[in-house]
Amino acid sequence: MKSISSIGSLFILGLLLFVIKPVNGQSADDLTRVKQLMENFRYDDATRAADRCLQADSSNTAMLLLKSASLAAVNKYREARSVLVRVVKIDSANIRGWFNLAGIYRQLGNFTMAIYACNRAISLDPANRYFAQQLASLYSANEEFENAKNVLLPLYRSDTLDFYLVKQLGNCYAELKRPDTAIFYYSHALALYPSDAVITGKLINLYIKTKMVQKGLVVADQYLLLDSANTGILQLSGFCRYLLKDYGGAEQRFQQSAALGDDSRFSHKYLGLSYYKQERYEEAEPHFRQAFRMDTTDSEICFYYGVSAYRSMLIDTGLFYLNRTLRLLMPPGKFLSALYTELAGAWNANHHSDTALIILKRAREQDPGNDLFLFRIAYQYDYFLNQPKEALAWYQEYLHSFKDAPDEKLNQPPPARIASSPAERENGGNPAEEPAAGLNISHPFSNRDFAARRIEELQHPQKIIVR
Repeated sequence: MKSISSIGSLFILGLLLFVIKPVNGQSADDLTRVKQLMENFRYDDATRAADRCLQADSSNTAMLLLKSASLAAVNKYREARSVLVRVVKIDSANIRGWFNLAGIYRQLGNFTMAIYACNRAISLDPANRYFAQQLASLYSANEEFENAKNVLLPLYRSDTLDFYLVKQLGNCYAELKRPDTAIFYYSHALALYPSDAVITGKLINLYIKTKMVQKGLVVADQYLLLDSANTGILQLSGFCRYLLKDYGGAEQRFQQSAALGDDSRFSHKYLGLSYYKQERYEEAEPHFRQAFRMDTTDSEICFYYGVSAYRSMLIDTGLFYLNRTLRLLMPPGKFLSALYTELAGAWNANHHSDTALIILKRAREQDPGNDLFLFRIAYQYDYFLNQPKEALAWYQEYLHSFKDAPDEKLNQPPPARIASSPAERENGGNPAEEPAAGLNISHPFSNRDFAARRIEELQHPQKIIVR
């Protein structure tokens, strides 16, 4: 989306600061009087005074420039544009007229004409670096990042220590999806000005996107040595630690941010996940609850809230929010099977094993390629429902699935990924969390061996099998 940047506002400021010199015998007193009115913020009076002078000489470009600046100061950009168009029609070589016109077009949101006017000013004064910088800014505002980069590079080569140029080049390369080059320029910018929080955040996010999370963490922690109270960088430091599976360190950073007044959904979510990964479900639950209150459409947070609730013995709450996850959206098959698995665990904890069995069978339907659900269903029949005959058939089907598979099946299903949430996209498009593994069934040997021994026991109940 096109927006007016802080750099764009400098155009209008420039309109007010230019010193107009009288030409062609025009009255210096008239120009001085109009400028004094403007300096005292009497813009309407200045416009009227300019109009009186222009009645005597309608081609007075110096007075027209002052009138356009006065109109622009009170946001009358269309009127200011009309005045400046008169200026460049009277004098097509008027550099100030073309440059000011570029600023007015920018304020009106017409970037095509702003770029045209700025190029006309540059053609009249090619050596003016400031004009070139403004042209690059206009290209960026119009999402023409390749053109912006091409304007900025020659300026950078002549002055590699210009922080503004280095920063803008980083922005251009980031928008052009060239993260390695963007990282180079952002790193250079921070070397010039280490306390810039915005560039620090952008660099960290690029490191996260390019899977160089450890480098992102180094940048975050270096910045925090300069400003330990910046909650945005504390969040990113915590998020990097979380991605690196340093859940205790992530917890500490998010707690620091919270102590400074950070009550954001992002921080509640990842503080909750930091506790969750440490199996501290009672501490995770209130943070997921708060995060979900902030966005009741986020199925991912709803899921973790439900899991944390039932694992901390708030079983009814867990069931409610796991079921609500289903109502929020229909997620991908693998995630849906993980969700059904957690629902089954919650129903077992609530002593409704029949319902848990139905849920597990739905999970199997959603992820038919995951043979571990055969084992889970068998286990449900065997130990939760005490129906060994039914369990036997499912155990046998589970072992049969290994017939053409040379490698041992894993004890846990491969983690499913949930679609990225909007907050994560704003933070650099990082992948969403892996859902919980499910029923937490564990044995001193593999599920495959367990199923084989259990089949032997069920087929030969008189035979003692050592397990």
